[in-house]
Amino acid sequence: MDIRRVQVTGGSSFIVTLPKEWAESVGLKKNDPLRLTPQQDGSIVITTADTDTSSTYVTKIIDVTGMTDPDLIFRMFVGAYMSGFGLIEAVSSSRLSNTVLDVVGKMTQMAIGLEIIEEYDNRILLKDLVDPSEMKMGKSLERMRVLVRNMLTDVSTALKNGDASFINDIVSRDGDVDRLSWLITRQTNMFQRDIGLQKKVGMDHAEITTNYTISRFIERIGDHTVVISNNSRNVMSDGAFANVRDEASKLCDAVISIFVKSLATAGSNDPIVANDCVNECNALSENVKALNKHAVGKEYDVALSINMMTGSLRRICEYSMDISELAINSIMGRTDKKAAKKQP
Repeated sequence: MDIRRVQVTGGSSFIVTLPKEWAESVGLKKNDPLRLTPQQDGSIVITTADTDTSSTYVTKIIDVTGMTDPDLIFRMFVGAYMSGFGLIEAVSSSRLSNTVLDVVGKMTQMAIGLEIIEEYDNRILLKDLVDPSEMKMGKSLERMRVLVRNMLTDVSTALKNGDASFINDIVSRDGDVDRLSWLITRQTNMFQRDIGLQKKVGMDHAEITTNYTISRFIERIGDHTVVISNNSRNVMSDGAFANVRDEASKLCDAVISIFVKSLATAGSNDPIVANDCVNECNALSENVKALNKHAVGKEYDVALSINMMTGSLRRICEYSMDISELAINSIMGRTDKKAAKKQP
């Protein structure tokens, strides 16, 4: 840390000298412009005017020569997208294989804003066409909340009515949740690198990190909803399992309520309400265990499905508890600027 004293010149201009070591390390010369970016916490960031910390217009080149594993290729593309690169190019020393082309097609379907803009025999270029400041994190989180809540509601209804038609499209809807989670991860990486972009969207590092973490919790809750949906089919067709379905449906309703409540605490300023939600999540997590009693004496497949449903319902409770605990951390971490100014 280098502390410098503020000087006043001309009666109105405040001057602070810059560390010589830093100026030399960035090649600063007389009359060079500097960019001063005020932060929401009252600090200010100084960068050279030509500094571009964003990867929005940087191309990530992926050499797929000889690659045959579609999962590896797909994960490399996903990683490049989530890292925030605006251009992703796949290149090969020979003609691009059908495996690579299939992965590229899958990426354009799953990644929000990613489109093919150039295609040749041995290379293909994708570009993100979405302005990161236009897709608000808060709106993406809200859509994720609605999608997952509706998924859980349909699972509960399917169990209650013994009708699997309510859950036939659960996997595709979870895919929409994943796409939004990818987008938020991408935006998080872009915002962390580009201070100007943070200012444009009106968010600081703490808010960005909190939103990203919540999105990961919601994404995992969506995954567990799929697990509950898939395993509920084993108790759906036989009327003998009506009591299992009824109890599982009631637990689903309770889980939905606590999930929605936990997300409400994330936007509140009341740590007491968030703490109450943590306690409710913990209590419900223990109550969910009772569903396992129905697995006793059942055939292996049915017993396993009941255990899997119980486990996923508990995990949703625990993720909801994590969200409320994160809300408390966020509330307590906020700076009271008025109080801070009174400190010597």
